[in-house]
Amino acid sequence: MSHRSSSSKGATSLNHLLKPERGTKRWSPDNSAVRALSPTILIVDDDPSVAEMLRDALTNWGYDVVLASNGQEGLDALRKQKVDGILLDMNMPVMGGQTMLDELRWLGYQTPVVVMSGEDVSTLRRIVKEGAQAFAIKPFSLPSLRKICARVFHRPAHDAHSDAHSAVASFASPNNGG
Repeated sequence: MSHRSSSSKGATSLNHLLKPERGTKRWSPDNSAVRALSPTILIVDDDPSVAEMLRDALTNWGYDVVLASNGQEGLDALRKQKVDGILLDMNMPVMGGQTMLDELRWLGYQTPVVVMSGEDVSTLRRIVKEGAQAFAIKPFSLPSLRKICARVFHRPAHDAHSDAHSAVASFASPNNGG
């Protein structure tokens, strides 16, 4: 169904269909229904060009996006808004990704986290054991990142037990730019 803001008749008709009538319990969309369709992802990266590229890509993939330029800003953003997942750079000023991840888990946040770094694979695997769900090795291709985001941030109920074994992956770009 398309939204037609220029037609008052279309808007009235749409309102009639979505608003519950008095005394009835008709379905009415609320923020949780819309939220289920558009997960919100927090991108925490100090490089503005990377953050903007990730924001544009995730928006095109159907996610809502919140940006933060370091771990402290990321924690502040989480206090203001619930998110469904976090893309977290490891090397940032003020508060790096490892410290933010430690703080998240210490504060009790269970939000799925994908860490991003140019670090060696053994370091990233250690970070996954310490609380992240997956990692992406920079530079990574956008198609590879899209796959890991779909797997980590859209968790089907039937797949919940296999996440711990299947979410760990690295994605290196063959320098194709994505």
